Amino acid sequence: MPTGASGVPKADARILAEDEDIISSVGKQRVLVLNSYNIGYAWTDNEVRAIQDVFANNPDVVLHLEFMDTKLSNSAGHFANLARLLRRKFRDVSFDVIIATDDDALDFLRDYGAELFAEVPIVFAGINNFKLSKIQGLTKVTGVNEEADFHDNIELIARLIPEVKHIYVIADNLTAGRMIRREFDRAAQDFQSRFRFHYFTGLDMAELSAKLTQLSDDSVVFYLTFFQDAAGHHFAPQEAIPLISNSSPVPVFGQVDYMIGEGVLGGKVKSAYYQGRVVAQIAQRILNGEKAECIPIIMDSPNSFMFDYEQLRRFHINFSELPQDSIILNQPETFFYKYRTLIGIVLSVFVVLIGFILILLFNIRQRKRAQQGLQDILVAMGSVLELHSAAEIKEKLISIINRIIFLEQRIDCVAVYNYTGPLHHYKPQELIPLTTTQPADSGSAADDSLIRRAVEKGGSLVSGNQCVALFRTRGLVGNLVHLSGRRRFEDIDQDLLEILTSNVSMAIEQLEKSKLQESLETARQIQLSMLPHAFSTVTGPFGIDLHAHLLPAKEVGGDLYDFFAIDETHLCIAVGDVADKGIPAALFMAVAKTLIRAKAEPGLGPEIILNKVNAELVRDNEQCLFVTLFLGIFEPTNGLLHYVNAGHNPPYHIDRNGQPVALTGRSGPALGVIEGATYRPHQLHLQPGETLFIYTDGVTEAADASQQLYGEERLEQLLSSLNGASAEVIDTTLMDRLHQFAQGASQADDITVLTMRVTEPSL
Repeated sequence: MPTGASGVPKADARILAEDEDIISSVGKQRVLVLNSYNIGYAWTDNEVRAIQDVFANNPDVVLHLEFMDTKLSNSAGHFANLARLLRRKFRDVSFDVIIATDDDALDFLRDYGAELFAEVPIVFAGINNFKLSKIQGLTKVTGVNEEADFHDNIELIARLIPEVKHIYVIADNLTAGRMIRREFDRAAQDFQSRFRFHYFTGLDMAELSAKLTQLSDDSVVFYLTFFQDAAGHHFAPQEAIPLISNSSPVPVFGQVDYMIGEGVLGGKVKSAYYQGRVVAQIAQRILNGEKAECIPIIMDSPNSFMFDYEQLRRFHINFSELPQDSIILNQPETFFYKYRTLIGIVLSVFVVLIGFILILLFNIRQRKRAQQGLQDILVAMGSVLELHSAAEIKEKLISIINRIIFLEQRIDCVAVYNYTGPLHHYKPQELIPLTTTQPADSGSAADDSLIRRAVEKGGSLVSGNQCVALFRTRGLVGNLVHLSGRRRFEDIDQDLLEILTSNVSMAIEQLEKSKLQESLETARQIQLSMLPHAFSTVTGPFGIDLHAHLLPAKEVGGDLYDFFAIDETHLCIAVGDVADKGIPAALFMAVAKTLIRAKAEPGLGPEIILNKVNAELVRDNEQCLFVTLFLGIFEPTNGLLHYVNAGHNPPYHIDRNGQPVALTGRSGPALGVIEGATYRPHQLHLQPGETLFIYTDGVTEAADASQQLYGEERLEQLLSSLNGASAEVIDTTLMDRLHQFAQGASQADDITVLTMRVTEPSL
């Protein structure tokens, strides 16, 4: 789940930021989702994501999310405080249905629901081993049970890894951990004659890791829970599980879906997403008019067999041995799917190439004419390397084919593959068939041994009545062609194939490189041309000396600076940093810069401008990009700078004595993170001779060859030493110092500086 600068998932942050809109909405059905745990806990995140997915296309339903954070505290006092908070928060709000995720939320509603949400139907999910006593006193309630299937998991271990004799169980000593262990113990009773069970409890993480490294090959690990070790250190699952998996030389099994992908091999797991989806569907039925008490509680926990592809590969477990309908996560993207947009173009080129090869095969008896065909290939393909587009290459290949004469013998079998593995080391699983042409009466088939020899040789190969054309480039889909015919090939066939494939591969590689370089250079020129450079022309009438400089880390970057006159008495300055680099960041930067100028109208403060800019950036921000920004409006009539700092590095105010002081006041989050965010303005009085220095983190995080950072201390010392210097001298001196400091190390981030020095008294 993507997160913003504060670490809050963006989808959730948007909903939390829309609370006021939810309260003021009229004619919509409201659903309160009361979560036992916190944002960032994978189980809760998946439940919430499923609920949001179910209601995503229903504009008449408004979701309101509340998080009880009971992993931190679940005392009676905490529940009482929450009740007081919700009573005040929702005193003027009524809900149509309440979704309670996990035990603590249902317990809270059982104790306080009648007082806070009288007569509101309740739908629960994630309730461990549900019993009717859990809803004693509640009437309008239904939901879905959550129950781990440890018996099936132990049977799975016996089936997948028959040689296992020992199962080592990891569990902490927290309340939930002890409860889950009791469930596991009940299931383990049926397997005492098959396995020996050992329990890792009462250990700190270091002791646990040390014991795991010593496990024998006839062992497996079963992870139940490890939120706290014996030393009192707390661990999130995404922290504990990778440490355990990396320490264990044997497979680690688990019982919850969020464990898959963190280092757990798999198992029959409880699925938070399925729990959330089922409970949301029940809530939708209630919103449509059904009574909660008439909907039966679903007792069959929706568990599924799930496995991690990387862990299956790590421990050499055959996919065919997995239970039917198993879900395998994190499977690698196939070459065919990854380059599907190029398949049409490349396959059309291959049709031409196959036709060319067929011509050579049918004319092998006439050596002289075949040699003439070789000469034509050499001359024509030499010119292909000078072309600059796929269309030109295709046209040239067609002209080559027109000069070659077909052979008289026919080809029995043509098979086109994508080979994505390394050359000189054949991997059959990396050979993906695309098309095969083979007459029914031919009796020919692709010779796997010949394909293997061609790949290990790293080039085209002929043998008997078969040949393999191998194109050594990733820029073509279908880079391996196998052919077999009715006659024996000669060495000239292999030579022609090798020359053809080498030249086509080279042409494609050169074309891709030149197109990419030209595009990046054009983008760089466009980006730099968008930045203002007429410093004195714009800022002179305002009695200030201003200079700025931007140095992108790549051909294009995500930093920005701008300055422009809003009117005769207000100068706007801005410095920003997009949380990415390259072309996506550059495009986002251009949009942000354009929006700032469009929204900076006379009479508006910087906080209002950023409110409007943020609203535009959040909309349709599918890439989840954001920009930190310092925006100031300077009034020369009184020397006041009104500014807003949206998550940006604190600028420096340099007084007349050359002492730099960081402006630590923050105004709000970065732009593009939270919809409806508001920003708090600040102001600074600048006297003649005082300077404002604004920068991006590429300055302080510039690193030398030993990865030592330039840092704030060096920056402050440099600014202090340049007391009285002009804005341009400050900027250019800093850029020179950064270059000297790097000692040839590559630039990792964009660097932007803007210096504004007041030279005249208030106008």
